[in-house]
Amino acid sequence: MKLNKPVFVISKRADSLTEALKKSPQAITVWVRSGKFKDRFPLLRSSITYQTNSAADAGDYKKRFISVILIPGTHTKLSVLKGVSGKEIRQILSYTKKDRLIRTATHDIDCFKSKRTFLSWKRRGKTVYSLIDRHGKLFGIIWFNKGVRTLRIYPPGRKKGIARKFSEIVRRDFDGGTRKSVLPKNRKG
Repeated sequence: MKLNKPVFVISKRADSLTEALKKSPQAITVWVRSGKFKDRFPLLRSSITYQTNSAADAGDYKKRFISVILIPGTHTKLSVLKGVSGKEIRQILSYTKKDRLIRTATHDIDCFKSKRTFLSWKRRGKTVYSLIDRHGKLFGIIWFNKGVRTLRIYPPGRKKGIARKFSEIVRRDFDGGTRKSVLPKNRKG
């Protein structure tokens, strides 16, 4: 299902998210977990697209949002975002240091030694996209350097059938396509 303009519902109240999704199943929900409602989960837990602890992070998510990908065979939604946050940079650095496949099959260790080297690398004309789950866990990144695409799927995202869909969405956005949201179709369970 494609939407011309995604509808965001940002709320501290989980029940507000549930109600919004009953009215519009295509809504992009952001749950700001704070205050007295932070432990009251929505009735439709799988419906949360992203949850955060601050309104500033919710605003950053909304600004960077491109699309949602559904992991095949699950109810898990992943968000495609343009750019990288500080939390995502820390995860990239961690994966680069700990993941044997990344260390042995790529040159990422040269550019991703520290936050400083990462930011220096990024300033050299890279356009970066992130793939995260509802808790902000990084599943992958794609970057473009002079139009050439490079993809990294990190351990939490491997063997889940998401790389091709992630690449398609990012390529469409990078090529200047209009920012359309590609949401998973409702399945009858």
